[in-house]
Amino acid sequence: SSVPRGPCPRATHRPWDARSPAAMASPAILGMGNPLLDISAEVTQATFDKYGLQPGNAILAEDKHKPLYDELAATKGVQYIAGGATQNSIRVAQWMLQEPGMTAYMGCIGDDEFGKTLQEACKADGVQAQYMIDKSTPTGKCAVT
Repeated sequence: SSVPRGPCPRATHRPWDARSPAAMASPAILGMGNPLLDISAEVTQATFDKYGLQPGNAILAEDKHKPLYDELAATKGVQYIAGGATQNSIRVAQWMLQEPGMTAYMGCIGDDEFGKTLQEACKADGVQAQYMIDKSTPTGKCAVT
């Protein structure tokens, strides 16, 4: 019969070197998802009370919570982190690969300051992010306190 028998031969070489400039020009891992800008800041109990929040809880924000993001952004020592489930996974993969540009991410953000901040945060992590800009929807945010 013309069908080969036995175990598959193993590759004796890699088709490209992962550290070569050509490999770095194109990412090895791509993620697509819903990006969020995590806004991390220390707040007092008064902030929790003002917005009807409990420390350590995760909730979906309502209209009454919208001012919280600007309030956190104005807090001394605020940190911005590129977030969202898929984007977090891509950031971890990028950290593990230790070569800038080996990962890429696609998602949609708003045409606003938080979107620009998210782009900067993702770039600082070494991820090649390509965001579609939606002028009618704000960038997704997550308050982390």
